[in-house]
Amino acid sequence: MTLQKAMRVRSELKKLASSLSDLLEKTPYEIAFEKNKPSEEELVAKREEKLARLDGESYEDVVKKLFKISDAIYELNVAIEKANRTGHELLYKESCLKAKLNYVNYLMKSERNIRAETYSYEPDYENPDANGNYKRVKVPVYTYSILKDEALGASLPGLQKSLLKELEEVRDDLAAFNAKSSIDYVVPEGLL
Repeated sequence: MTLQKAMRVRSELKKLASSLSDLLEKTPYEIAFEKNKPSEEELVAKREEKLARLDGESYEDVVKKLFKISDAIYELNVAIEKANRTGHELLYKESCLKAKLNYVNYLMKSERNIRAETYSYEPDYENPDANGNYKRVKVPVYTYSILKDEALGASLPGLQKSLLKELEEVRDDLAAFNAKSSIDYVVPEGLL
């Protein structure tokens, strides 16, 4: 079965297990006999009794079915995990590329805000005016990015383009993996 179908089946099994567990919790665990102690045959018959509240099954049958479903969920989880290793690696790679791309975008935005030459005004302590006030003089300020060009192996726009391409490839691989991956598992008959 495909990985996607396996995940859907696992979800259905979990819902069924939850439903059965809920039914069992709402069904009294004890059986009582008034006045006379039952014979062994009466006790066995009462334990095997099909109960309407358990959809016409005995308590024991429902518990056994719940255990069988729990085992099936375990086996399905193991099979999914085994098949999904490659998928996890692709997801981790996608996450890594997205983090790098976010930072490159931040650097590009920061770089766009840099002005090569700006001015600030500072007091001229050496040449006060006639009243003794310090004049403010225009001082050029030269600004550069903290990273040198191609410090990351390419210009920022080139690096951005390269990361976007790689991210697209990883996403294509992930989509293909999810669509084609299959696991070696067959749902036991009668569980669903």
